[in-house]
Amino acid sequence: MAHQYKFEIQPQFFVDYFQLARESPGSKVTTQPSLGLIDRPYESDNQSDKKKPWEQFAAYVNRLNTENPDNVSYKVLYLTRHGLGTHNIHEAEVGKEAWNNHWSHLDGDGTVTWNDAKLTETGIQQAQELSQFWADAIKKDKIPLPEKLYTSPLARCLETTKLVFSKIMQDSGKTFQPEVKELFRERLTDHTCDKRSTRTWIESHYPSYIIEAGLSEEDVLWKADYWESQDEHIARKQRVLEEIFATDDSQFVSLTVHSYAISAILLACNSEKFRVREGSTIALLVRGESIE
Repeated sequence: MAHQYKFEIQPQFFVDYFQLARESPGSKVTTQPSLGLIDRPYESDNQSDKKKPWEQFAAYVNRLNTENPDNVSYKVLYLTRHGLGTHNIHEAEVGKEAWNNHWSHLDGDGTVTWNDAKLTETGIQQAQELSQFWADAIKKDKIPLPEKLYTSPLARCLETTKLVFSKIMQDSGKTFQPEVKELFRERLTDHTCDKRSTRTWIESHYPSYIIEAGLSEEDVLWKADYWESQDEHIARKQRVLEEIFATDDSQFVSLTVHSYAISAILLACNSEKFRVREGSTIALLVRGESIE
């Protein structure tokens, strides 16, 4: 399928995530102070105007979108990896080989379930701490709230989105109404943790969420004998990014997704990939150019 957009990360505004990953435990980036925005001058800055770096950056992004050609738009993507899930814990306990060869094909171990894995207590705490980070950063650093929230349909992302953003959106007088998009789910594998619950289950547990029209009742993408290739996964993330850039005018957009999903988004944006720790948010400025 031919691409309709070309995406490129604009790297000069945020910290070097690749260097951070190299220096971090497990080579995973964590949430950075001020979401990693570099305090730098902008060409049209009024030196007498003492705005916060995020206020200056937001004005710059708005200016880019005002002055750009009709086929070019810029969005700040807040990429949040879900909190620690039950599948993450069990894989760490049994080891990667035993997990991949045996345990990942089961629904659980008789005590813990990881079919459409839920958050652990640690994962819940990570999401709550991230919510407090956002609340503080909005007040202190003037980081713009997401204008639109998107989430993977897998349970660990649905709950992370709620724990991180529901209170801060409501406290800011905004409607908490994330949109569930099938294509944001994790790379498809034969692991049961990557099989999603039914549409009815999502509707009943997260009634304030908007579920995209095409989301089927049953999970028709997951198969017990199928692994999605990296290229297929990147193409899937390319498609969902194209949907958002083509239909959503929001400049600051939140995506609650997964580890390999973040890697695929980076690769779709012609970047190298790095890992993000559970319950962490990174920010990227992405340029999208329609090439139809």
